[in-house]
Amino acid sequence: MRIGRLGPIGWLFVVAVVLVAGAAVVSRTSHDRPRVAMWGDSLAWEAGASFSRTVRADGHSQVLVRTWGGTAPCDWLSDIRDQSRRWRPTVAAIAFSGNQGTACMQGRDLVTAYREDVTRAVELLTSRGADVILVDAPPRRDQPVDAAGLTPLDRVWRQIAGTHQHTRVAPAGRAITADGRYTPTLPCAAGETCGPGGMVTVRSPDGTHFCPLVQPPMIACPVPSPGAVRYGTAIAHEALSQPDGTDTGDDRDSGPGGNSPDRGGTASGDGPRVAGAQGRRPGRP
Repeated sequence: MRIGRLGPIGWLFVVAVVLVAGAAVVSRTSHDRPRVAMWGDSLAWEAGASFSRTVRADGHSQVLVRTWGGTAPCDWLSDIRDQSRRWRPTVAAIAFSGNQGTACMQGRDLVTAYREDVTRAVELLTSRGADVILVDAPPRRDQPVDAAGLTPLDRVWRQIAGTHQHTRVAPAGRAITADGRYTPTLPCAAGETCGPGGMVTVRSPDGTHFCPLVQPPMIACPVPSPGAVRYGTAIAHEALSQPDGTDTGDDRDSGPGGNSPDRGGTASGDGPRVAGAQGRRPGRP
């Protein structure tokens, strides 16, 4: 049977079908290609190269690092809002250690401000479909921790994760601490150049950062920095992982060796979800 030419309505139908099919392909491709972002301060900045390298190692994940020394979560809320719409991360790591010297922190209690601002960041990101990882920072040399090796901010992250879906805690700081407590050196791992006694330096002489040498702020470390590599790699591994219960509401804790017996919640989804163990200034594109 001979088919006549399509009229205007027929062509509109064909165009509509093509556009819908194309949108489905774009959407499917977008979801198949993870987009992993990290926001943080100087510790995250130091770890940014190893974080990016580890994320990209699977050959198909994209990465966005938005970090700068001395910043707090409130410095990045506008950027988080913008990037959640424009870049649309599928996973976002929030990695801050407790700075309070910038304008948006003036006159505010540190723990209260971080709870409010990180909660806002979590809501912005999860509302756009991202999974959020709240990263434990390794404590400073002079910073006390509780019996579980947690800082006050570590406990805040667990409170936020316990009340927000698609949010979990990554204790990446454990990769460069002694059970959560400050230590300047650790036994060397594969690929690291061992120092005296088979140890490597994982913290800076300033008791806060990672570079083994005294270094001006926001200048790349001129020697290998095992602490930065370990921290960035640990964050990336957790960002790329798919722990049990992420999509079901089950809060089973997933660590490097499997589920933790100390889950801190119930199967209903209450309680914190804990995963296993180079950026730019805020506002710049």
